[in-house]
Amino acid sequence: MTAVDLAVIGAGLSGCALLARLKQLGFSGSVALIEAGRGPGGRTATRRSRRDQGWSLDHGAPLINVSAGADDELAPLLEPLVRQGQLEPETRILKGLDGRGEWVNPPQHPLLAGWLLRGVPEMAAVSAGLLALGPEDLQCHFGLRLRWIERRDGLWLLADSERSQVIAARRLVMSGNLLAHPRSLSMLAWPDVPLRSAVAVGEDDQLDQALASIAAIEATVRWNLMLSLPAPPLADWPRMLWCLPEAQERWGLERLVFQPQASGRLGVVLHGFDADEPITPESQPRLLQQQEERQRAAWGELTAGWPGGSGWANQAESLGVMRWGASLPIKGSLPTRLQWCAASGVGFCGDWIDGPGYGRCEGALHSVLHLAEQLMGSN
Repeated sequence: MTAVDLAVIGAGLSGCALLARLKQLGFSGSVALIEAGRGPGGRTATRRSRRDQGWSLDHGAPLINVSAGADDELAPLLEPLVRQGQLEPETRILKGLDGRGEWVNPPQHPLLAGWLLRGVPEMAAVSAGLLALGPEDLQCHFGLRLRWIERRDGLWLLADSERSQVIAARRLVMSGNLLAHPRSLSMLAWPDVPLRSAVAVGEDDQLDQALASIAAIEATVRWNLMLSLPAPPLADWPRMLWCLPEAQERWGLERLVFQPQASGRLGVVLHGFDADEPITPESQPRLLQQQEERQRAAWGELTAGWPGGSGWANQAESLGVMRWGASLPIKGSLPTRLQWCAASGVGFCGDWIDGPGYGRCEGALHSVLHLAEQLMGSN
């Protein structure tokens, strides 16, 4: 058994930023970072190719945008990354896509406003850079899928399905809400909401309120198709095409993101909207195939009038579909007063916390600043 002062579930932007902020505030305890994926990144993750070492594709959030005036408050988290060259202002153009497939001026949208930043050399470098700024006594458990969560004798016990790797933590932070949300029952086939089963109703009134708020959060699912194409005929290819409402209705896409590769090829990510049925372990393989077929068809149709015509569809190599189970909270939030539940020793951070930048990377970073102060006060 591994014993630590703090366990953080999720190595996405908020989880890694929390560790960096705690170190800045003088935290010196031991930490276990638990992540089901192969490395840090979360929804700012990057897909790499085993065949081509130079290939990388940001298949989640392609940019971080910071509202006017928020940069000063977020400076403790952003400035170290800017100094180290892991964050840079986005200089490539952003365009809109209308219902005829034509490029137009980009629409007004919260994700396109303010200070736009990109990860260098890729978006995963943002979380990795924050993680490197974290506490010295840090254990990273990548590839660990939690299937057991229990609170016993003032400790959180966390483990995989075989309980071959057990972590005992005095305090716990969830940087995503899946293990505290009812959708865990269908998506992960848990018999009960994991966090609810660990702490009975009435043991922590604040946690009871927090779980009720989390249960009411609604979020969209994204199905992101990844493509590899030959070099585009245009020298100044846009970073992103944001679909106008008529384009979203016609093709079922939110945006298309383009990422030139060192080899001269072009990586493309199509951000597709929700499927029409619940996601379960049984339905996911079929839904992934359906989404890939649907988006490949949409790609062929909307690129037919672009320079190169049907060549874009014929030469596109599919790299598969990435499902983001709750990529964007759209309704409901966790109040900041419920971010830290002292009686049960559990906290929350992420873009689903109420406050500035809700639903965006900015909101995730704001939530980190607030939670870090509470954690330091609970020592």
